[in-house]
Amino acid sequence: MSLINGFKDLLGVLRGNVLVMAISWFLYGLSGALVQPFFSLYAKSLGAGDFEIALVKSIGMVALGLFTILGGVLTDRVGRVRMILAGTLFVSLVQFAYAFAQSWKQLAIIWVIDEAVHFYQPALTAIVMDSLPSRKELKGFIALNVFPSIPWLFMPVVGGKLYDVYGVQGIRYGFILSGTLSLIVLFLRARSLRETINLRNNRGDFNILNDIAELFRYRMVKYVVLIYLFTGFISPLTSSVWNTYGSIYSVRILGVSNTEWGFINTVGTASSIVASIILASLLSENYLTVIFLAGSLSTISYLLYVAPLLIITNPLLPLVIGTIFGAIGEALVGPLISAILAKILPTEIRGRATGVQRFLENMGVALANYIGGLLYTGLGPFKSILASCILSIIAFVYIYLLFTLALKEYIHS
Repeated sequence: MSLINGFKDLLGVLRGNVLVMAISWFLYGLSGALVQPFFSLYAKSLGAGDFEIALVKSIGMVALGLFTILGGVLTDRVGRVRMILAGTLFVSLVQFAYAFAQSWKQLAIIWVIDEAVHFYQPALTAIVMDSLPSRKELKGFIALNVFPSIPWLFMPVVGGKLYDVYGVQGIRYGFILSGTLSLIVLFLRARSLRETINLRNNRGDFNILNDIAELFRYRMVKYVVLIYLFTGFISPLTSSVWNTYGSIYSVRILGVSNTEWGFINTVGTASSIVASIILASLLSENYLTVIFLAGSLSTISYLLYVAPLLIITNPLLPLVIGTIFGAIGEALVGPLISAILAKILPTEIRGRATGVQRFLENMGVALANYIGGLLYTGLGPFKSILASCILSIIAFVYIYLLFTLALKEYIHS
């Protein structure tokens, strides 16, 4: 398929609920990129210390994990659209609350509430899974990943300008603008989203434990659980060292300037966006080929990160190329997982299954980051990044074999 024909085919995927979600995620990308880079600075300006910031964020992750399980069950019970509208309304109100926080303790409470009211995340995933055309799931998820990424190319600069000119008040203005954008999203979703699940089949008393246990009556769920092991622990562990210490390693050990590090990150974001558009237009639904491509790029990126310590060279070039490879690999992995789950998960359990997935991911990321810290401090930068390379190979061999078995059973079912 040519790039032009592939792009036309891609545009055909972006319609109905999928188009609504693409636009709303772009708007949320605008608001997120405006305020998120400065949240820790905002907390510090209100009196929070480094430990308090880390503690509050950890509590928020736990709250998000617990509430997404409830949100997933309700998504299959009351419908995707109701959950999305309720969650979007709460998120909008919380954005305005951030702007009026007077102390770090108030900010901490608002942060935890903000994480909790994202209980509707399973509904977002479920409605997209339900709405994507059959055999176009991978294209759709890759394309959807582009929309929230675009604002990160320029909005952090706008947020930084607000902070430089107006100080703390500038961040407050940013949160007010973020709340306004969220209300626009609420209006868009209320007017345009259409329900995708037949609620007449949801009978019986509400019991969250029974609803979760019901997942295991479905034959393909055994593969889903193993996929969640990958998304919830194996994949975060692979990237934990670089995600946590990449900036410290690049600036303090390799001697890259802060400006150059900012440039590297911008290049990574831009390459991810461009590659996603091209790959979404050209790639077929050959999941195993895409896994091999994503795994190869991700593994090579870690080798490039340590190359300046092995070869006396300017570290900027291998860091830029490694970031591009890593960004493209990451841009493929998430949509790939979502696409295979959309294929093997029945419609009536997608909300609950996604709720469990989000819970495991939140808990798993916390554990993986802790282990990543032990690797970096115990092995040092060079060996810990090489360990990440080895973990990357193991991770993608695992998911390749798992997908092979899952797709074989799905085709013959």
